[in-house]
Amino acid sequence: MTALVAVYGVLSHLMFTEQLTGGAYAAAYWYGTSLQVLFAIVIISVGLMIGWHQHVGKQWTLLGIGVACYAVGDIIWTVLDLHLGIEPYPSAADVFYTLEYVFFLAALVLAIRSYSGITKVRTPVYVGLLVSGVAAAVLYFVLLRPYIFAAGVAELGLWGFVMSTLYPLGDVFFMLGPAVALTLIIGQLGAGKLAWPWWLVVAGALVFSLADSMYSYADWSGAGSSALMEMGWMTANLLFALAALVARDVYRVR
Repeated sequence: MTALVAVYGVLSHLMFTEQLTGGAYAAAYWYGTSLQVLFAIVIISVGLMIGWHQHVGKQWTLLGIGVACYAVGDIIWTVLDLHLGIEPYPSAADVFYTLEYVFFLAALVLAIRSYSGITKVRTPVYVGLLVSGVAAAVLYFVLLRPYIFAAGVAELGLWGFVMSTLYPLGDVFFMLGPAVALTLIIGQLGAGKLAWPWWLVVAGALVFSLADSMYSYADWSGAGSSALMEMGWMTANLLFALAALVARDVYRVR
């Protein structure tokens, strides 16, 4: 999967520098979208292999469904942008993009609750909230107040304003903070291997948060996007898929 994403990185650069023909551009576009589908399939497969009847299986299955929702959003975005020539933001794609938050948070809350009877969870949860709060404060002063809130509903429309605000804040409150909390909780158990998959999830959540925030800032500040920036979401979901494979190996050993 990493090699496939590396190939897309090259294609993405060629797309941004307009070195591809129309057909090659469309093929590269769909190639990137199909990778998101692959990540979802991998994660859901691991969750089902571990077993839905087990808490761990439910956690990874829910996380995989979240990535699947993101993949559906990408498919809608690709059709609107590439084939219909319609501005895809805001659009129905955003409904599915934001559903990833719902299932991601559900997976992590389920995981945190499953460990609450054998270790202390309050302090890690507070740390996760602190991380989310600090990140949200940075976003407020760097992105939200000077750009999004300044534009408001009058310029963005209600749906555009809600989505522009939800993306950066959803990343830190529904993904990054809970992932940090869960990793700290598992780390208390002294079973290092159990924490490995979740460290990758934390890395993915951090990359996802940075991708959304940097994209929004580049768009609002006029700096413009880049191939490297566009790779953020791809890299984040790749890390989630790799985390699922590590979890598969960890629980297979156990």
